[in-house]
Amino acid sequence: MKTIGSRMLRGLSLIAAIALLGACAATGPRYEPAAQAPAGKALVYIYRPGKFMGGGVVFDVHAGSKADNRAIVELQSGGYFPYYADPGELELWAKTESTSSVTVDVKAGDTAYVRGSVGVGFFVGRPSLEMVDRSTGEREVRECKLLQPAKK
Repeated sequence: MKTIGSRMLRGLSLIAAIALLGACAATGPRYEPAAQAPAGKALVYIYRPGKFMGGGVVFDVHAGSKADNRAIVELQSGGYFPYYADPGELELWAKTESTSSVTVDVKAGDTAYVRGSVGVGFFVGRPSLEMVDRSTGEREVRECKLLQPAKK
């Protein structure tokens, strides 16, 4: 009898954990290619493949210097955001208990892909941002859902 009760308790705990983590996953429309970048702009897809590990951790991605503190999107597991950037070097960064940044050098009309992920942290997951090649980015972003821009 104890075995059935403990199995049931573990099963219910697992279901509750999955439900809580699922609540943090992206819920927007499935991936659709963004409109071509406006004249004089570059398109940068910022995305985060859906993963169970770290799925409950959400972090803001910022564009520009850390002094600007301009959040452009709250990056959720399984989400993507098309960002239209001015040509030149673009610094994207994210912070929880640690900071990760990546600098992307884009030209007008270019499309670039920046993948976000979460690593193990002491108190909360640590964000990681990295530029990926076009074929990897195109393949992975197709599995994501559209995110809304960060509230200003």
